Amino acid sequence: MRLSLFLLGWIFLSGGVLAQDNASWYQNSISREALRAHPYFNMTGPVTLEKQMVVHEPVNKDLVFYAMVALVLFFAVIRRAFPKYMQDLFRLFFRTTLKQRHLSEQLSQTPLPSFLLNVFFFMLVGFYLSLWIEQTAHNPFSSFWTLFGYLLLAVAAAYLTKYSMLRLTGWLFRAKEAANSYLFTVFTINKMTGIFLLPLVVIMAFAATPVFTLALLLSWIVLIALLLYRLLLSFRVVRKQVQLSGFHFLLYVVGFEIAPLLIIYKVIVLNFG
Repeated sequence: MRLSLFLLGWIFLSGGVLAQDNASWYQNSISREALRAHPYFNMTGPVTLEKQMVVHEPVNKDLVFYAMVALVLFFAVIRRAFPKYMQDLFRLFFRTTLKQRHLSEQLSQTPLPSFLLNVFFFMLVGFYLSLWIEQTAHNPFSSFWTLFGYLLLAVAAAYLTKYSMLRLTGWLFRAKEAANSYLFTVFTINKMTGIFLLPLVVIMAFAATPVFTLALLLSWIVLIALLLYRLLLSFRVVRKQVQLSGFHFLLYVVGFEIAPLLIIYKVIVLNFG
C-alpha cells in the first residue's frame, strides 16, 4: 500500500515538473520567435557596427616641449646674468622712479642684455604666431618648424625695416635724438611684451581648444593694452624733443603702427585661414 502511494506521488510530482519544463520551453520559444521576427533587434541577421570606434592618436609635441623649456631657460639665464638691467627695465616700464632719464641712459649703455631680450622677443612672437596659425588656421607647410622659421624671419625683417626707416627719417629731418628716444621706447615695450606673453605661449602650446581660446583672448588684451601704453609713452617722449601735434602723431600711428598690423592680420586670414 505504501509502495503504491509512493509511486503515485512520484508520478504526480514528475508530471508537474515536466509540465513546468514544457511551459517554460514554450514561453522561451515564443520569446525567441518574437525577437527573431522583430525588425529592430536583428537577432538572426549578420553582426553590424552602427558606430565606428574612434581611436585617439596623441600628437607628438616633444620638440615643442623642449623648445618651451629652452625658451624659459633662456629668459632665466638673462634674468640671472643681468639682474640690475632687469630691475631697471621693470622700474622704467612701471614708472616707479623719477630718475627715468638716468635709467634710460643706463639701459642704453648695456647692449648685450638688450640684444638678448630682443632675440627672446622675436622667438616668442614667432612661436605665438605659429601656434595661432597651427591651432586656428591652416598651416601651408608640412612642418610646424618650417612655419616657425618663416615667421621668425618675417618678424625680424619687419622690425629691422622699421628700425632702419626710423633711423633714416631721424637723419633726414635732423631729429636723431627724437628717433632714438622713440626706438628705445618701442624696443623697451617689446621686451616687456615678450616677458608678459611667455606664460600664455606656454599654455597655448599644450592646452586643449577651450583653454587655448581663452589664452589667445588674454594675449590679445595684453597686446592691445601694451600697444596703447607704447603709443602714449612715445607721444610724451617725442613731443618733448620735436614740435609735434597730436594730429600728426595720430597720422603716424595710423600709417606706421595700426595699418601694418591690419595688413599682417589680413595676410594671415587670406593665406592661412
